Amino acid sequence: MGNLSENILIVDDLLENLQLLAKMLINQGYKVKKAINGESALLACESSLPDLILLDIKMPDLDGYEVCQKLKNKPQTKDIPIIFISALGEIFNKVKAFEIGGIDYITKPFHEEEVIARINTQMTIQRQKNLLKIEKENLEKEILQRKKAEEILYESRALIASILNTSADGIAALESVRYTMTGKIEDFRCLVVNSVMAQIVGKNADNLRGKLCFKKFLKIIQANFFDDFVDLVETGKPLIKDFHYTHNHFNHWYNFIAIKLGDGFVITVRDITEGKMMELELKKSNKKLQQRSLELETTNKELSAFGFSISHDLKSPLNNIYMLTEILQKGYSHLLDQQGQEFLSLIDYSAKKMAQIIDDLMVLSKLKEKSLNITEVNLVMLFEYIFKQLKIHQPDQETELIMPSQIYAICDQMMLKIALEHLIKNAWKYSSKREKIIIEFGAFIVDNQQKEDYIIYPQSPIYPIPKIEISQENDEKKDSNIIYFIRDYGIGFDIEKADNLFTPFQRFHSDQEFEGTGIGLSIVERIIHRHGGLVWCQSKVNQGTTFYFTLAPVN
Repeated sequence: MGNLSENILIVDDLLENLQLLAKMLINQGYKVKKAINGESALLACESSLPDLILLDIKMPDLDGYEVCQKLKNKPQTKDIPIIFISALGEIFNKVKAFEIGGIDYITKPFHEEEVIARINTQMTIQRQKNLLKIEKENLEKEILQRKKAEEILYESRALIASILNTSADGIAALESVRYTMTGKIEDFRCLVVNSVMAQIVGKNADNLRGKLCFKKFLKIIQANFFDDFVDLVETGKPLIKDFHYTHNHFNHWYNFIAIKLGDGFVITVRDITEGKMMELELKKSNKKLQQRSLELETTNKELSAFGFSISHDLKSPLNNIYMLTEILQKGYSHLLDQQGQEFLSLIDYSAKKMAQIIDDLMVLSKLKEKSLNITEVNLVMLFEYIFKQLKIHQPDQETELIMPSQIYAICDQMMLKIALEHLIKNAWKYSSKREKIIIEFGAFIVDNQQKEDYIIYPQSPIYPIPKIEISQENDEKKDSNIIYFIRDYGIGFDIEKADNLFTPFQRFHSDQEFEGTGIGLSIVERIIHRHGGLVWCQSKVNQGTTFYFTLAPVN
């Protein structure tokens, strides 16, 4: 009987032959397809490959020989077995039939037993061929897999050897050697060892492999180490230790990590001699530094007292200059010509600027010593107060203040007020040549990744930032980073040339353009740093400036 999964294609131009053969084969359990001519047969093979073809020789247009040749010339159909059909009395060239790829033939009129026998025989052969083909393919796959496995194994061994030979650490694998009667560990046998480990123990690597030498070596270092390694194998608890020993009159320090492996362990030993020597030197240096620190502390106190004295001594003559200049301007300016009056104004301006520099330097010097009084501060109220003070001095200046209704921060109120005053005054000053002064104050909450991206890849100094309400009730701020910002739309500056922006006396505009001492931003930076925060800036010429800062209070 046939298999329902096996397909047989019958090709004959006579309908009665097709029906007769189809009935025989279906009764035998085969699936049957029929084609009325050679062209139909070729099309049928393209759509679905049959397992066997019964092909009539004598057909119009394409005879059986031509159809067979076409099928054998195509890679996808060349292996399909073909049985020719020939009527008695027809001229049938058996040699040609077999030469072009036929495997058998049947004659008309059909004898069912003969037809079925020949077809079953060929299908059996075909099944065996398919099985052999599958077995061959499986064998080839298995051979390929084994080759790949061997290649991987070879590469793994080469990689392990490379790691062992190129590692700066000593590496070894050891197995337990136990007493036969008790099962207790008496020593460890070296299985794998690299050249560094061999050098550490003062042996040749080839002479160590397979040898019992570990216990003997440990006695030289520290007697109880052997018990530690036995405990490692029995309990599986990793062993990490430093040890020291003297070899060839030199001190050596090593750190090792040992991990259980089977009935043994793998050990990695690292030479930490250089680090230990540095540590000893560092301890000596620390003693010297402590002594130097005491000396510096004394010197700083003396310098602080000296600075206060200088400040006080300078302020007194400066006050005299103010007073005398004011007297001259009020009572004697009519006696001076134009140039004399200009000289008098210059003296007054220079004295005031010197006084401001002294005040700023004193603030800067005291910030490091001043203790922080940390409280919760409403920054919006603080910001608004400073802004109004500036507005009082220039009531006719058109201004706009943009900020949310509330922003709270944990900080020292007096110190942060000083920082905000400098930042707001700068924003006002460098926007004063605009028809309208616009200053923004706000904050935004970001996670670490967003914050990093924002700082490293700024799009613009006027990059839009989402306004948020950071209030006393906003729990999100406890687990987030808050970045505060002050932005203006003034003349700005070239940020590429601002490497020393927070260094004292660094200025990017002349006194003729904008007055200033060049110390304000240094004060801002020191205050923010005292709060454990960071301060940075973005700016573009004629597009404005934005200062950002964070606060992380440190007592």
